[in-house]
Amino acid sequence: MSQKKPNIIFILTDQLRHDFLGCYGADFLNTPAIDSLAANGTRFETCISPSPTCIPARASILTGLDAHETGVTHNLQWLRPDRHEMGVTSWPEHLNSSGYHSCAIGKMHFYPWDITEGFQNRIIAEDKRHIHIHDDYYDALKERGFEKLHGADMPGYYENKGACVCELPDDLHVDRWVGTNVVNYISTHDFDTPLALMVGFPGPHCPYDPPQDAVDKITSNSIPKAIPSTVESNSHQAGFLASYKREWAAIDYKDLSKAHIQSIRRHYAAAVERIDQDVSKILAQLEARGVLDNTIIVFSSDHGDYLGDFNMVGKGTFHEPSIRVPMIVADYRDPDPKVSNELTSLIDLFPSFLKWADLPVPEHLSGTALGENTADRIIIGLTGGGIMARDQRWKLVKYANGVSALFDLKNDPTEQENLLSKAQDQAARLDAEITKTMVAGYAKSHADKLVNAVKTAPPHDFYDRDWQRPYPSRTLETKLGS
Repeated sequence: MSQKKPNIIFILTDQLRHDFLGCYGADFLNTPAIDSLAANGTRFETCISPSPTCIPARASILTGLDAHETGVTHNLQWLRPDRHEMGVTSWPEHLNSSGYHSCAIGKMHFYPWDITEGFQNRIIAEDKRHIHIHDDYYDALKERGFEKLHGADMPGYYENKGACVCELPDDLHVDRWVGTNVVNYISTHDFDTPLALMVGFPGPHCPYDPPQDAVDKITSNSIPKAIPSTVESNSHQAGFLASYKREWAAIDYKDLSKAHIQSIRRHYAAAVERIDQDVSKILAQLEARGVLDNTIIVFSSDHGDYLGDFNMVGKGTFHEPSIRVPMIVADYRDPDPKVSNELTSLIDLFPSFLKWADLPVPEHLSGTALGENTADRIIIGLTGGGIMARDQRWKLVKYANGVSALFDLKNDPTEQENLLSKAQDQAARLDAEITKTMVAGYAKSHADKLVNAVKTAPPHDFYDRDWQRPYPSRTLETKLGS
């Protein structure tokens, strides 16, 4: 084979918190394949999803821009259709231009759901909650006489608060179906052309629906108990309860018991183990094709899941179970097990992909390539409901409901004590960083309105009557007035 550039396989799970993997310390489930990635590469101890909801996180991963720059802050938004005119590119578009073949298999969560956003090929299995989408997974089910099911149509859904059992044939479970399609794609790809493959597992996102035999392998009494709720976390209860009562979930979580939480965690752990089995098959196929030793594999997630912590499930606020995700990079060209304590973010993936492909990194990106020095870094996060500033030790959160909090994560990792009135110097430091970052991000997000001709020396049409302003501006320059 003439190929020199590495294959890049990006595995993105949906709603997987970091501490439900063996390599991050979980001893109550088995994830040998994912653990093997860590044993052959770098496990980043602290990776943050700055906008811990599905679509804002994915928009940031795709563009390398934070939510306050993309304008995508909740799940009913998506990127501008004219993003190219503004200079906003996706990471697969960069890799395509340098000779890669790009493909996305599984859940991407784009709007419209079947657009490519730069991927040259897509095999689509969208969100487990989007049961009415007629994607490739829908077609596969229909061909076999099955259909997508709401969680309410599965045994145990209401009784166990979303922890249920999927009774489809094993190969038609959505994560298994995605994994199989990945293996098949690798088996037929011509590796004279380097492959940039994004794998979007729809799990372990709710409904928590593994098969019963997978659940039976998990011993529930070995799973850690939930983090207690606090005055601060209780301020989000009303919004959480209202969201899950809507049709997409149709569950009342008002009476979430310890038994419910343990059941949810048990089903979730079983779903994670099954994804690990799919990762194992992907690794085996890469090795069978003789290309694993020229492949970089990245394993991560778009955000975490409370799983009963703070008396909630899902994600959306800036508590650690919601924002902490796994980040593992296994470069099989030079296997070298490491643990990095650098503070990292999902927006670091875009510059990393380009760096590994030996491509220039656009200056407008907000992240830092994984493995580079991030000393003294402060990560700013934004959703439609609030904003966060987090460094290695301290976290400041400010929510639209009027609640603010400051946590010392070194001495209080479960965020039980709000120190806003006791550590005002730390709160002021992080608040100043929020202001600085938001002002810069606001300018960048409105770069479409820049009139750069103002700075052009005459002669230029700008100085004549009837000159037409180009729109949107073809620049991400944010230093207005320079």
